[in-house]
Amino acid sequence: MRVKAYMAAYYLAHAVYQSYMSLFYRGRGLDAAQIGAVYALAAAASVPGQLLFGAAADRARRPGRVLRALLLVSAALLLLQTLSRDVFGLFMLATLFGFFYTGVQPIGDALALERLSREGKPFGPARLMGALAFAASALAFGFFLDASGREGWVALTASALMLVALLASFLLGGDKAPRGDAHPLRLLKNRALMRMLAFILPAQATMGYFYAFFPTRFMELPGATGALLGWANLIAALAEIPFLLVGDRLFKRLDAAGVAAISTLALGARWLLVALGQSAALLLLSQLLHGLGYIAISVSMALYIRREVAPEAQASGQALLNVFCYGLARVLGNALGALAARAFGEAGGFFACACVCFASLLLFFPLWKGAFCNSRRDML
Repeated sequence: MRVKAYMAAYYLAHAVYQSYMSLFYRGRGLDAAQIGAVYALAAAASVPGQLLFGAAADRARRPGRVLRALLLVSAALLLLQTLSRDVFGLFMLATLFGFFYTGVQPIGDALALERLSREGKPFGPARLMGALAFAASALAFGFFLDASGREGWVALTASALMLVALLASFLLGGDKAPRGDAHPLRLLKNRALMRMLAFILPAQATMGYFYAFFPTRFMELPGATGALLGWANLIAALAEIPFLLVGDRLFKRLDAAGVAAISTLALGARWLLVALGQSAALLLLSQLLHGLGYIAISVSMALYIRREVAPEAQASGQALLNVFCYGLARVLGNALGALAARAFGEAGGFFACACVCFASLLLFFPLWKGAFCNSRRDML
């Protein structure tokens, strides 16, 4: 229950930030290219931040303190964004936020996986609690935003909820972890790990474009409202439940490569629906594929790193995963996506995302083909 409580608290805050922050920026007068640039800067700043704080958590006698410090600073930076009245200030604060906040998830996951491993419990059900909290938070805040002029509450609400997550982080424990000689850059020499990270990078880059531009793409369609956007986020979060219930078993059957291949194919189909859809109803339907996207890749890779990376470098390993899943992926997705959105429109950008997913499957075919061949032999 302790890990589930922390997951719920963290994803309550994360749902508000991830689902609606682009509307906050749009309310401050930023256009599509500027919103993409803000997210790209935050993602770029996250790369050194995650490696730095991951190594710090591995070396700390009390890694929980590192996690709480990051949550506190992140909440303060979001609060400052509500007070900023110029574009330069927003860019600067968003960049600093990316540097600190993106270290929260990998350190929290490392502490959660360590505790669950000691207790002999699977990760999926604990992460499911986070998905349910994300769904409830996204839906409730979507209804709140249905009245115009409330976009300014996004950053303030996310900031307050991050303080709740800070209090919940005490439940993870982890304060007696031994010091480790953690050097995150040494993980780059692990060829199998780097091949897997290279495989998931293109698909995760398209998720970066989705998080930046789906809210504005959705709201431009006839009949779309803030409440419907909340329902879209609820559908996406609930769609994660089936995978989280069977994710540990699916990982054992297909390993990370097989799960990532299924996820990439599902994302390609999803982006085609978003690109070609001309109604809010069809975009709501596309959210059903969310359960085979980011969550499947991130959970299977977290389990892969838990298995393959040395115990003294677990936070660094999860941080490196987040560098690829968030840092590099969001830089590519937001920076290149902003250019695509300006050149071809936001719908055209989603079509390009679908092409990227299908091309990645072809490029890495030898990597994921083996996972399905091995699975079929195990079934015989």
